[in-house]
Amino acid sequence: MFKIGLVDHHLNNYHSDKFLQLLHGPLAAEECRIVAAWESHPKGEADWCSKNGVLRVASAEEVARQVDAVMVMAPDDIEFHRRFCESVLPFGKPTFIDKFLAPNLADAQFIVDLARQSGTRIMSSSALAFSVELEQHLPIFKEGITEVFVRGFGKWEGYGVHTIAMAMRILGGQFQRLIDTGTALSHFVTLDYGSGKRATVEVREAENQHDACPWQFGFRVGKKFVCGTIKNYDGFYLNLMKYVVAFFKGAEPEYSIDAALGTVAVLELAVRSQQHGGVWVNR
Repeated sequence: MFKIGLVDHHLNNYHSDKFLQLLHGPLAAEECRIVAAWESHPKGEADWCSKNGVLRVASAEEVARQVDAVMVMAPDDIEFHRRFCESVLPFGKPTFIDKFLAPNLADAQFIVDLARQSGTRIMSSSALAFSVELEQHLPIFKEGITEVFVRGFGKWEGYGVHTIAMAMRILGGQFQRLIDTGTALSHFVTLDYGSGKRATVEVREAENQHDACPWQFGFRVGKKFVCGTIKNYDGFYLNLMKYVVAFFKGAEPEYSIDAALGTVAVLELAVRSQQHGGVWVNR
């Protein structure tokens, strides 16, 4: 059995529940089990560990000692990722960092540098990068896509990552500059990769955002666009866990470190662009 440990802000959250359900259910044949967990700020009356038959330990460090691989969770408290990574990365266990690396580039780069210094393999991604609708077009990406659009919904700081991740999966994280000509509640970001390669990222926040602004993607192939709307939510979580399991067992991260850093760069630099009236900001 391959042993996985969770390090979380509070374990009673949708991602911890979903990942355990997938690993212990549809992916049970992989023999990867969550066996230990720690939370810094318990929330609610239910004991997540007791409910799920997972050993509760006294520290993040103890999680890393007990397992073969670590998941740094805190999907709604990303600001804790640096602190948690400082605790677990020195142990050298392959580590998945949920959603995105950190809320700013300085902390994201610190985590990447610490992982390299520790010889620790890391992967960090939103599940939307692995949506079923996007995955079916993977062979086309290798042909060299130069024009992409992605659309989605939610608050930019915590939810914009899901839309951005689709663009990063197609074009990678090595954009050169960006501009955000949106508003406080609607981000309209253009990523310039150079040599005519660009992506546009649209993220809208509204009361009816789930229905009015579904996750969508499109990319140009020759004189036509290939487009899709994300509908299979269970599918992208299952795909994510498949890739995480493969990564834990030695595969290269399907969502590269460049893409992970690029994701944080988009989140941070778009805000900077808006703060200066909607101007180009170099990477």
